[in-house]
Amino acid sequence: MSALLPDSIREELTRYSFISTGYSSPNPPVACVLEDANTGEILASASTQKNGQNHAEREAYRLLREKFPNGILPSHNAYVTLEPCSHYGKTPPCIDLFLEEKPVRLEYGWKDPNPLVSSRSGLSKLTEIGVDIIENTELAEISSKFLFGFRSRIERRRPAFLLKTSLSKEGYFSSGEGLREKISSSESDVFLSMLRAKVDTILVGPNTVRVDDPGLDFRIPSSLPKFSPQILSVSENASVNQNASVNLNIGRNSCKGFSGLVSAVLKYSSNPDILQIHKEKEKDYQPLRVFFLPDQNFISQNFLEKQNQINDRVGKKNAAFFLDEKKSYDPKFLSVLENLSKFPLEKVSFSDITRILEVLHSWEINTALVEGGNFLYKLFSPILSEDDAILQIRSNTVSFPKGILPEWKGKFSMEWKAELGSDLWELGRCSLD
Repeated sequence: MSALLPDSIREELTRYSFISTGYSSPNPPVACVLEDANTGEILASASTQKNGQNHAEREAYRLLREKFPNGILPSHNAYVTLEPCSHYGKTPPCIDLFLEEKPVRLEYGWKDPNPLVSSRSGLSKLTEIGVDIIENTELAEISSKFLFGFRSRIERRRPAFLLKTSLSKEGYFSSGEGLREKISSSESDVFLSMLRAKVDTILVGPNTVRVDDPGLDFRIPSSLPKFSPQILSVSENASVNQNASVNLNIGRNSCKGFSGLVSAVLKYSSNPDILQIHKEKEKDYQPLRVFFLPDQNFISQNFLEKQNQINDRVGKKNAAFFLDEKKSYDPKFLSVLENLSKFPLEKVSFSDITRILEVLHSWEINTALVEGGNFLYKLFSPILSEDDAILQIRSNTVSFPKGILPEWKGKFSMEWKAELGSDLWELGRCSLD
């Protein structure tokens, strides 16, 4: 039977899940809270650390034992967003930790989709020693906002996708004049910077590389947002121009998948403590920068130098490149790319979505932000599922008399919207009906 989740526990788990997102990959961004079983006081909170370091459960108990150096822990309950692992990876099984620490009650959100765990769940061992095990549906709501990418990689063998575009007042993402154009507002840019830190990779297409010389790295905003945007949920059949909406509490809502993660970005980007954590670990929150390259003649030296500078700044090779198998490339140019790339260069057909997804899966990508151009919109929008989403950032000030509309596969259906200064964020999905 699922127990009611206290608000304080819910907030701790949500906040620590957010902190871990973009940091723990390819491991899932799990959060764990330990609570005094008698008083309800939160004793320790933690999230999964960098790959190869402590999982959330081990980190929480490490912090708890620092509080009780005599080794005698108080009677306590444990809350965790994902079923504890029961296999040896880079760290020992977390189920063994619970067998040792013996909480009174263990509540978890999602069952672990990893077959190494699901095939040999250790929860029955905890039941045998008297630990009360609860699969909590309220905890699962938190899990659905942060663990969806991990589940997608395991079950669908592909990342979860967020397709993002900025639109003029008329709905164009580009004027079509081949110029670098700024559409989103400075208010939006602060939140978009944090969004980059929350995904494993960012992908852009050939025309974006040719026109924008993009960097795609995460940088700490120079100042905090002055507000947390209010999200309005939109009725099921509402169009973009309709006002059938109600207030939606960001901290406690039914949004899941990328919809839930983006809503968390809007909530936590104005939190100074959260910002400080990301500032201290900025190099560890860097997304993999993935570029579908145009013809070699359209790739500027500035673009290549920028990628090298970013790699130097973050202390690692953190770019990757898809090359069109129909084109030829100079060996010296390929050598330059290899020196920038984390992975071997991938020569593929740019229309072969199956092969592209296989590559992204081999790179252990949980979540992917697709930032630009109809080439990628048309490539990825037909495969979107319930955990994927489309984010349209509609400007109320930038106007293009004519331009290029985003080409989604299907009709865009909005789930929620939020005003950020002069921009309107519209989060939704495509319906093929």
